[in-house]
Amino acid sequence: MSQPTTITISAQVLAELEPVAAESHESIEAVVNAAIAEYLRALKKRQWREQLAKQYEELAAMWKELAEDLAEEKWLVVENDSLSKFEQSLAG
Repeated sequence: MSQPTTITISAQVLAELEPVAAESHESIEAVVNAAIAEYLRALKKRQWREQLAKQYEELAAMWKELAEDLAEEKWLVVENDSLSKFEQSLAG
């Protein structure tokens, strides 16, 4: 649902925007709406990347602990047991 909102666009931006709108056979409003939607998508994507980077850093900080657990086979016990049984079935 659209809601009327007044914004101010600088004369320079408007001068650059008008040929784009004319070339694409769209209204300035449509071009501005598309630009804002794209900006919001890019912002969300950047936020996801920042969150992912933070989570990678947290995982890296935990890696020593995880590596020790893996070496002692404390982690994924069920999966390790299944893998061992499968490997034994291949050898037998």
